[in-house]
Amino acid sequence: MLTLYYCPYACSMASHVALEEAGIAFEAHKVNIFTGEQLKPDYLAINPRAKVPALAFDDGRVLLETVAILGWIGQNHLDGELLGTDALERSRTLAFCAWLSGAVHPTFKQFIHPEQFAGDVAAHAAIKAQAKETYWSQLQEIDAVLADRPWVMGERFTLADPYALVFYPWGRELGLPVKELTHLAAMNERLIARPGARRALEREKSVLLTMSKR
Repeated sequence: MLTLYYCPYACSMASHVALEEAGIAFEAHKVNIFTGEQLKPDYLAINPRAKVPALAFDDGRVLLETVAILGWIGQNHLDGELLGTDALERSRTLAFCAWLSGAVHPTFKQFIHPEQFAGDVAAHAAIKAQAKETYWSQLQEIDAVLADRPWVMGERFTLADPYALVFYPWGRELGLPVKELTHLAAMNERLIARPGARRALEREKSVLLTMSKR
């Protein structure tokens, strides 16, 4: 059986939801990255990068990185429909996920850990200020995508949707007015209404549930 290593409030939530939506049997193993469990030898043997998510297979192989895990789940289950209805749409879904991973997530990290981007403490305030501004524009961009559609890619749910919602509550950590993101809030309601997604969110005691009107 597959094992997903995850941490609540981390980007691993997207993979957690994806496994449930795909109907895949798996074990969920919590790794508390906020108390340093990812740095323990047992977990470093699974993921030397000390991050979540990690998806371990029965044969000992491990798949790392959210985009890769979402891609594997989407391409190999439910006839690929969790990524889209044809090859181009699936590629566009993965492109959106790559933007979340390669641009949005690093922006948040700049705000939380400016010391990783500049050794000069005097530069940290400027890094945080720029990261906050950029992150807000990125959240607004996601919100605008949803202005005329229920899901990121259009009328159909894809694995880009739970990944996009990872970044929605993180905006509160930066003191951003996330209540203005009405389209993201509406998509959150739709995600919570999906039985598979809700199982994952309830297992994690996700903050998305507390942000819901339900």
